[in-house]
Amino acid sequence: MKFLKKILLVMLVIFAVIFSVGYGLVSIFGKDILKAQIEKQLKVKVGLSSLYLSLPLNLEINNLSLGELAKIRKIKIFPSIIGLFSGKIILNNIALIKPEIALERKEDGSLNLPQLPEQGNKQVFVAGLIIKDGIVSIVDRKVNGEAFSFSIKNININIYKANLLPYPLTIKYALSAALNARPDTKEAQIEGEGTIDWPHKNMQGDFNITGIDVLFFKPYFGKIVSSQEQLATSKADFNADLSAQNNDLLIKCRLNVKNLASAKETAPEAKEGAEEPPQGKSSGELLASLGMDLLKSPQGEINLEFDIRTKLDNPRLDKISLKGSVFQNVLENALENPDKIKDTIKTIGEQ
Repeated sequence: MKFLKKILLVMLVIFAVIFSVGYGLVSIFGKDILKAQIEKQLKVKVGLSSLYLSLPLNLEINNLSLGELAKIRKIKIFPSIIGLFSGKIILNNIALIKPEIALERKEDGSLNLPQLPEQGNKQVFVAGLIIKDGIVSIVDRKVNGEAFSFSIKNININIYKANLLPYPLTIKYALSAALNARPDTKEAQIEGEGTIDWPHKNMQGDFNITGIDVLFFKPYFGKIVSSQEQLATSKADFNADLSAQNNDLLIKCRLNVKNLASAKETAPEAKEGAEEPPQGKSSGELLASLGMDLLKSPQGEINLEFDIRTKLDNPRLDKISLKGSVFQNVLENALENPDKIKDTIKTIGEQ
């Protein structure tokens, strides 16, 4: 028994010595080394106030800035000791506290994100990620040829292993956030949760945005409804069901636009002999606004359903297919209210 106590005491002393040496080295040299490595890899100016080790063996970084791209109040990294002994870099968890990210989509559709270097044979496994009180500010210069800005606030994300054992590597996620709206207008709520079986590339999850302020996001909804008057009280909901089998990811999307006024009710009367559309609107805008009346339900809603097929490990949004249900309201309107179809076609002809 005494021998065992002596062994434990020696191990504690060794651990304390190693931790003290590591703490000192990280405090003295770690900050400059980390800044140099990030600047080399990402090609951005890096700033940070402090870097140190803390118990139980986690690395803490304070006030990290990456050029104009990001500012993060605090980062906590929890490495796996077992992973280090096995020759792999395994991070049990990464926590980002109050990150602020500034994204810009340029006119060509590209983002202001640095190009990440190839890892080569190095493998870094992240088993968990926590984001608390994050903000993403977005400037979109492509949507309408001008700079349209909005933000996603109160971002909270929790990605964690579904079990304590190293394998199988099944990951669960849960997220919430708030989306911009006009002043004195309730912000849209973002929520989602699901499970990912990463080794087999399988997934089941959802992603939802409820209460989108359509008038605020008119640059995106203008392709559907061009009249600002139609959007004054309109809200939209977006829902996506995500399922993947063997890396083939299917995203079933539904967009519901509610409380739309009639284009005929809000459009000014056409003047006889007028060559130009009123209020400076293009003929295309008026045609789109009037034509979308055909898609509206009797409750003043537009429902669109579409699928996105892509890969789980390399998602892209270039394969979108509209479902036949998009035209369901057109058929119902034609059967139940033929006068509405006649009046809409007549108005389109006049414009």
